[in-house]
Amino acid sequence: MRKWKRYGQLYMHLQMQNIRSLAQYRADFLMMIFFTLLSQGCTLALIGIIYSNIPAVGGWAMWEILMLYGFLLFSEGSVNFFFQGAWKIANMIRESELDRFLVRPLPAGLQILTAKIDFEGLNKMAIASALLILSARHCETAFGPLKYMLMAVFLVQACLIRLCMVWTASCASFWMENGRNSLNFFVISLGELAKYPLVIYPPVLKGIFGYLIPYAFVSYYPAGFLLGKDGMELGAACMPLVCAGMTAVSWIVFKRGLLRYESSSQN
Repeated sequence: MRKWKRYGQLYMHLQMQNIRSLAQYRADFLMMIFFTLLSQGCTLALIGIIYSNIPAVGGWAMWEILMLYGFLLFSEGSVNFFFQGAWKIANMIRESELDRFLVRPLPAGLQILTAKIDFEGLNKMAIASALLILSARHCETAFGPLKYMLMAVFLVQACLIRLCMVWTASCASFWMENGRNSLNFFVISLGELAKYPLVIYPPVLKGIFGYLIPYAFVSYYPAGFLLGKDGMELGAACMPLVCAGMTAVSWIVFKRGLLRYESSSQN
């Protein structure tokens, strides 16, 4: 317990350094907020246009789709803000930046996760929170305190699964020449498809989202369970198991990847 408390304190200290660094560039920060709002506004406008012409997709109405999207956007924002370094492993390997983490008396994984911070993620989390609250109020299913608590638990699990997906995909860089890796961008691209209900996709994509790259556990199952959709109970109940499995896989891949790492000696 004492070890994890120390890790928490180290995490806060490293992230505060990142925040102080970004605070020196206020114009960049304001531009980041503007473009995030513009990007998410365009996405929401597109969903609104689709559902103004089509009442429901796969049995999901507009506000139900927005709850689905809220889960997806919140998990994406949490990784960007709290663990942005997970995206940067390929660059760290290519630029030999990983070397300095390995010689410090601190856990390498913790240093990598806190190597960067992105305030765009905080904006996404705020937008997603508003979407989740509004969609809960406008859906036909009644939301009480218990369901809001369950939503919070699901969000934590969704964020952990999303982080493990990004981390595992980025760690594949250890097995690729010069650390070049497009797998994490492939994972991001698949996430765009997860904005819509799983039921509309063919069996191949359902299998990918359910077992290989489990976006279904990030948004579809938790949102569907909260909305009272049929057949969601098993998926929602399996979320803790998926979290544990993804965490174990991401840890093993990172440890084995470090054993393969050799400095590129470009600096």
